[in-house]
Parts: sequence; C-alpha cells; structure tokens
Amino acid sequence: MKALIKISILSLFIAALAFAAWYFFFKPQNLENNVFIYEIVQEEALFTSVSATGSLEPVDRVEIGTQVSGDIAKINVDFNQPVKKGQVLAELDKSKWITNLQQAKLSYEAAQNDFEYKKRILERAQKLSENKSISTSELETIEYNYQVSKIALARSKSEVEQASLNLSNCIIKSPIDGVVLERAVDVGQTVAASMSAPILFVLAKDLSQMKVMASIDEADIGVIQTGQSVHFTVDAYPLDSFSGTVQEIRLNPTVSSNVVTYLVVISASNPKQQLLPGMTATCTIITQKVDSALTIPIKATQFRPQNTPKTEPSKAYSSPSKKGKSARVWIDSSGVAIPKRIQTGINDGVKIQVLQGLQKGDSFIIGEQNLSTIKKASKESSPFMPQRRRR
Repeated sequence: MKALIKISILSLFIAALAFAAWYFFFKPQNLENNVFIYEIVQEEALFTSVSATGSLEPVDRVEIGTQVSGDIAKINVDFNQPVKKGQVLAELDKSKWITNLQQAKLSYEAAQNDFEYKKRILERAQKLSENKSISTSELETIEYNYQVSKIALARSKSEVEQASLNLSNCIIKSPIDGVVLERAVDVGQTVAASMSAPILFVLAKDLSQMKVMASIDEADIGVIQTGQSVHFTVDAYPLDSFSGTVQEIRLNPTVSSNVVTYLVVISASNPKQQLLPGMTATCTIITQKVDSALTIPIKATQFRPQNTPKTEPSKAYSSPSKKGKSARVWIDSSGVAIPKRIQTGINDGVKIQVLQGLQKGDSFIIGEQNLSTIKKASKESSPFMPQRRRR
C-alpha cells in the first residue's frame, strides 16, 4: 500500500514538473497585447547596381621603340615630362649607319656608271643591227646585259634609301603630344632590334581622360550596357567619388580558376589629374535607376502577423504580372492586420519599388512586438525608476 502511494506521489510530481516546463518554454503569448510597428511609403531615388574592380589606364598609351640597333647616345626627356609631336626623345650612335650610307652611295655610283656604259653599248649595237652588221644573238646578249645593269642600279638606289632611312631612325621622335610615363633606357645602353622593336619610352596622350578596365563576372555581364553611369573610388582618395560611363564591353572572355569574366571599358574624366595610371578603382555600375520611386523595405514583404494562420509565407517576386512582380504587405484596418497585394519593380537589396497597390504616405506594418516586453524593457532602461540598493 505504501509502495502504491509512493508511486502515485512520484507520478504526480513528474507530471507537475512536465507541465511547469511546458508552461515555461511554450507559454502562449497574449496576442491581444501585441502592437504593430509601422512605416510609411517613401518617394526617393532607387537604383540597382553591379560592383567590380578595375585598373586605371590612359585613354591613348603609346609605346615608342626603335627599328635599328645601337648604343643610346643621348636622352632628351625624362619621366613625367610633357612632349610635343615630332620632339626628339633620344638619339642612337650614328657612326655605323653613316658608314653604311656611304658604302651604299658608292655602290650606287658604280652601278650607275655600269648602267650608262651598258646603255651606250646597246645604242651602238642597235645601229649596227639596222645595217645587219651584228648578229641577232649578239644583240640579245647586249640587251640582256643592259637589263641586268638597270636592275642593279635600281637595287643600289633602294639600298641608299634604306641606309638613309636607318640613319634617320637613329633619332627617336615623339609621334604624339603627351607625357612620358616610362623611360626604359639610359645613355650608353645597347638596344638590339634584330627580332622585335625594343621599348624605349611609354607615352600617354592625355591624362585628363582616363579609362577603367573593369572585370565583370559572367553572372552580371547580362545587365551591363554601354552608356550606363559608373561611380568609383580609389584608395588614394577614399573620400572622393569619381564618375564615368560604360564605353565598351569586350566579348573576349578571361577564364581564371574556372571563373569567367569579361572586360568592360569605362571612360572617366580626370580634369585635376588626381587619377594616375595603375590605380585600382572600385566601381559601382548603375544598371537601373528610378529618380522618383515609391519605396518600402523588402522586409515588409516578408512579414506575417503572429495571429494569422501559418500558411506559405509570402515571397517577393512571386506571381509575375505585366506591371511588375507581385508581393504581399500587411496594413492596419481598425486594429486588425489585413494582407494587401502590391506590384513591385526594381530593388537594391534593402528597399523595393512599389508600382501599384500603395501610394506615397500610406502606412503599412513592418513588424510586431509584445506590449509587456516593451514595458519591461522601458522599466529596465528608465533612469527615473528607483534602483535597489546593494548591501
């Protein structure tokens, strides 16, 4: 009998403990004491964008090389120096090319003398041929020798022209008006132009106009178009924002570690010449923009009052329509939250455009909070409430 009493008491104790735990952890809230948090529809500029990084480069960048080999005899310009078109930048040692020109001229004179001699022989042979005083074969041989000397004279003339050109190429001139970005040689240095033209100088035509070579991921390239506005910053001037325009979208992809990117050329003005070649630009490309858009927070389309049935939560961008995409918000009707369908447009990740269903200044519910929780938090944080003294 005592054992049954002990079991009964133990069962009642376990049941009481289970009820207390359930009540503590799963106690239903008094929804009648809940208050809604409201916001109103705003009118403001809204835009969508794509972020990218790129490198700044001059609009026109010209590499100056040499077509002849030799030692650098003179350098007339240095880094950052402005130059004019036709200005002499450097000179190579001319002694070798002067000698080559003299030899070519001597060969030309010899070929010219030989040509004049063969020409006179041909003229005499033609007169003798008229009187049948020379055979046909002899005349043909004389004509052949004349043509050979004529070709040799033309070859010698071209050699003189080539030697003269090589001599003139010892003087390196600027092909454009610009500024010297790089000087790659020093006086006394030997340059060899046997296989390719060595680079001596790098010129920029106009640093008041720059371009950003930005890499765009393949997931974002579909929304990039020429003419779109771009805002970018550089580390050298973190508080300044620079503007540009998408000028070109290059179709040749770049693949690195299975990541496909496309090169987008962004033109930017640089009137103060703050932007320097090689700087890294962090770009924001504006893909869509509405100057006067009715906006609400995106989280308003994801809110559902606690006293509503737990159905499928509303999703922004569901139920597409001709005027946009459908979403659901909640509005207050005499203290009761009721759903309202709206049509949405673009979004920037925080706010979304309202195309239809709400007007500027309309109120909507963005959240919900229990009144007792608010009062409790207010008491705990109020500096006017009496504080318990510590012993």
